[in-house]
Amino acid sequence: MPRTILALLGLALLAGCATPPPAAPGSAASKVVSLGSMEHIEVDAMRVARENGFLTVKVALRNTSHKNKSMYYRFAWLGSDGFPVADEESWKSLTLYGTQTSYLPAIAPVPHASDFRLEVQTPENSVNLFR
Repeated sequence: MPRTILALLGLALLAGCATPPPAAPGSAASKVVSLGSMEHIEVDAMRVARENGFLTVKVALRNTSHKNKSMYYRFAWLGSDGFPVADEESWKSLTLYGTQTSYLPAIAPVPHASDFRLEVQTPENSVNLFR
């Protein structure tokens, strides 16, 4: 009996350490790369369209905390093969005030961009961003 209890406790501990499953391909979560903690910052809806031949994106970010959150972000523009088709963008800063939702608009710099990745970084993990 004690071995069974110990085994169940061990399984419960292992289950708590399991990594979350990867985001479903094509989902909003699969488009975001967090380069640090995203605690209290959630990605809500994403709108993607092609306007005048260029890929356009609008991403909603929501601060679930009552405290202000600072972050940096940039878009990476990708071709149909998943590789970058434009130079890296510079990092942009954003302050999300307590419980605020903010919208990040972006337009691909080249018409042959067919996909994107949103890279997000929080200040505590951004020591090398502006070198």
